[in-house]
Amino acid sequence: MQTLWQDVKYGLRMLAKKPGFTAIAVLTLALGIGANTAIFSFIDAVMLKNLPVKRPQELVVFKWDTHHWPPHFSQTGGDSQLSFSYPAFKQFSSQKQALASVFAFVPLGFNEQNVTVTLNGEPTLANGEMVTADYFSGLGVTPLLGRTITEEDEQPGAPRVAVISYAYWSSRFGNDPTVLGRAITLNGTSATIVGVTPPSFYGEQPGKEPDVWVAFADLPNLRPWGSKPENTDSVFTDPDWICLNIMGRLKPGVSREQAQSILDAAFHQFVIAGWTPDKPDQVPHLQLAAAARGLDNLREAYSEPLYLLMVVVGLVLLVACANLATLLLARATSREKEVSVRLAIGASRLRLVRQLLTESVMLAVIGGALGILFAGWGTQALLTLMSHSENEVILDVQPDTNVLLFTFTASVLTGILFGLAPAFRAARLELASAMKESASNVSEGRRGHFLGKTLVVAQVAASLVLMIGAGLFVRTLQNFERKDLGFNQRNLLNFGVDASRAGYKGERLVNFYQQLRQRIEALPGVLSATQSPFIPLSNWSSNTNITVEGSKLNVPNNHLRWIAVGPDFFKTMDIPLIAGRGIEEKDTDQESRVAVVDETFVQTYLKDTYPLGRRFYLGNGTKPDPKYEFEIVGVVKKAELTDIHASLLPKAYMSFAQFPDYLGAMYFQVRSAGYPAGLIPLLRDTVHKMDPSLPLMDVSTQTELTAEALTEERIMARLSSFFGLLALLLASIGLYGTMAYSVTRKTREIGIRLALGAAPKNVLRMVIGQGLRLTLAGVVVGILVALEATRLISKMIYGVAATDPVTFAVVTAFLVVVALVACYVPARRATRVDPLIALRYE
Repeated sequence: MQTLWQDVKYGLRMLAKKPGFTAIAVLTLALGIGANTAIFSFIDAVMLKNLPVKRPQELVVFKWDTHHWPPHFSQTGGDSQLSFSYPAFKQFSSQKQALASVFAFVPLGFNEQNVTVTLNGEPTLANGEMVTADYFSGLGVTPLLGRTITEEDEQPGAPRVAVISYAYWSSRFGNDPTVLGRAITLNGTSATIVGVTPPSFYGEQPGKEPDVWVAFADLPNLRPWGSKPENTDSVFTDPDWICLNIMGRLKPGVSREQAQSILDAAFHQFVIAGWTPDKPDQVPHLQLAAAARGLDNLREAYSEPLYLLMVVVGLVLLVACANLATLLLARATSREKEVSVRLAIGASRLRLVRQLLTESVMLAVIGGALGILFAGWGTQALLTLMSHSENEVILDVQPDTNVLLFTFTASVLTGILFGLAPAFRAARLELASAMKESASNVSEGRRGHFLGKTLVVAQVAASLVLMIGAGLFVRTLQNFERKDLGFNQRNLLNFGVDASRAGYKGERLVNFYQQLRQRIEALPGVLSATQSPFIPLSNWSSNTNITVEGSKLNVPNNHLRWIAVGPDFFKTMDIPLIAGRGIEEKDTDQESRVAVVDETFVQTYLKDTYPLGRRFYLGNGTKPDPKYEFEIVGVVKKAELTDIHASLLPKAYMSFAQFPDYLGAMYFQVRSAGYPAGLIPLLRDTVHKMDPSLPLMDVSTQTELTAEALTEERIMARLSSFFGLLALLLASIGLYGTMAYSVTRKTREIGIRLALGAAPKNVLRMVIGQGLRLTLAGVVVGILVALEATRLISKMIYGVAATDPVTFAVVTAFLVVVALVACYVPARRATRVDPLIALRYE
């Protein structure tokens, strides 16, 4: 331990003697380690961290699986295999021998800001969730203030109560400790605040933190997902209306497999009650999945990009290590006399290796400490990239034990990695030749020079691979941004209103939305307006099987994506009408149901057939239901309005007014004569005049919505470009350092050449040629590696081949130009060597 402390003190003195070298080394490592720490912080928060609750390893989430969708199941919201009906939840709750507790939860609407909270007469938007009595106790959450929801709160006639999150308490109530007992209005329903959750609790799903939790109650204005099943006014009585997520906590001594076996048998009996399946594999089976880390939505969305980014920053760190190894090799040469003296007075070679490795590890640890600071900035920047509009991603990316351990391990391993070769190279020094100061000055020694060149080649190759990958992601983003979606995005504003929260329903709700659209169209600066229950490019739509009258393709699983829209939809969205008419105000629930189909629908199902007047049915093709019969009254050009990443599927547009019992929130599309955001005050005032209790939701221009739909592509393009350029910068510094060192070592040789009559341009060409050969060797290796590596990201790119020659050529040319600049500076210095001084150089 004493000798180690001596090594540390001596290493600090040596690093202090070379402040320029130390600063460059620490900054290089801080960037490399900081980038790795930032990305690992996200992997830790999204993929590794358990929920901040008691004994999270006991939690399980309910899923069901089957080969065929049960035909009587009606789905709304969320992931179907995670969704259950309320009667199914009650059935699971009765199985006391399997789980210590079972609890259900469901968002109050499709969008994030799904509940209107009125405070002091002012309507605001919040993210609400309806939960059963055991939700908080089952998760093991103790409130910061007050209490949580209990069974008494679920009883009919019980006073409405609400629990709010710590973040909502801070932002809306200023951490007022007297908040308990205060009344708030949720979608027009009065409730009393009874509790505040602790700061660490964000719900059951990483990335999404509810603002308010309410007890399960069958209230029209506080209905799960803002909708109800057909032929009943209650989501709590229909056993086939699947909309709830269910979790549970295992009993002590009961394994997940044992609990699953018990509950699967109960679920089987529940599903087949009153229903005889056509095939045995139609009956779904229950699965209990581990839920210590909560629901998987965010993991599924970001796991692949995060792992890929971890590989990218890992390569950046390797480039940084190679860069510093090159510098340390050069520094080891300058310390040859020091090393020879220490060997001469009796120091062992192993002792010297340990001393030099200690210095390297110290550099890495200091760089790692600074890297944590850089990582803090990086994680906040990445959170900002991931969040958009009102849908903020809530993640705890503060360094925890996992992150600090990762950073420390990465720092130590990095120090060993870049310090090992220079340390062994210095320790193999031949004492006799090293003591002769001029022995190595006649020409450049070979010791370590091959390794230095190899490291430069590796840096160039790695940076080229990263730059090519970045080029492909940038091309992907550009291709999506230039993609013809079939409608005009300019001067188009979107906003939402949910009048169902204020008690409007049925025909009254339809009339409210129709009147609001008419008032909007009358505003100055508005060219036209329309509406739809879905936000454009939000990935929301209705998908179903269909039977088309007169089609030769009436086979099972004919697919249709359909959207409910309002009058003037095609005019407002600027989608050309090919034949017939669009959706009009006369298309109400009292009239026969009509549809406008796109040309993809016609080409798929009615090719060589006149489409107008034809009929099709939604649902299973073997038993057409007249209730879901639609007559085709128009044909429009194809357009992608739901998912920018999807291929164009057959599409149909129906009148929203023909579905009054299914309506909830409505989103309006407004075509303006000028900048659309300028209409927002007028729109807010118009809505307020019709009903002051209704706030505007999700106000965005269409260009902003398109940008939000490309969040993942933008993250990958920006981060891969940043890290690719960082790697190229480090590789250029490494190439510059190698060439500068080479010129210094060859000073006498260059002087002899100049004394013998060599022209400066020949010396310039010689030095640049040496650097260019290293660069081209790295380019060859990099291209060979990239040809294979880019195939791994082929599913993440669009409109460009993984081996796109244009991207390869442009990136390679850019890298070569940067490398030439890095070589030119030391080459230019070589031409200015004075032969007389060089011949006396020692």
